[in-house]
Amino acid sequence: MDADRPVAKSGRTFDSAYSFSFSIVIGLVLFIAGLVISLTLGQGATVGLIFGIPLLIAGLVLPVFMMRDLFHHNEVNGACPFCGAPIKTSDATIRLNCPSCKRLIEVRETTLQPGE
Repeated sequence: MDADRPVAKSGRTFDSAYSFSFSIVIGLVLFIAGLVISLTLGQGATVGLIFGIPLLIAGLVLPVFMMRDLFHHNEVNGACPFCGAPIKTSDATIRLNCPSCKRLIEVRETTLQPGE
């Protein structure tokens, strides 16, 4: 009975390109807002500087904080799916050739898969 039920697909994930773009946009918005507040309200009152300077700093720091996972790479160890030779690489590698049999191998979700 379970074989007849449709499998629910997972929703859109927050992949690395989307998170990079999102963090840059958020940083720019915060930086520009802090700059505008500092330059317009900060001229004669300290209220503009109290709100403007933290927004400027947040606009610079927040994108780096949001992208911290992009700088982390996992090590992938496994055997070649064709010849069984040991292979050591990182998850940043998309495709590689086996050093023994020279066949194409793809790295998908920290596993080694035969290439197409």
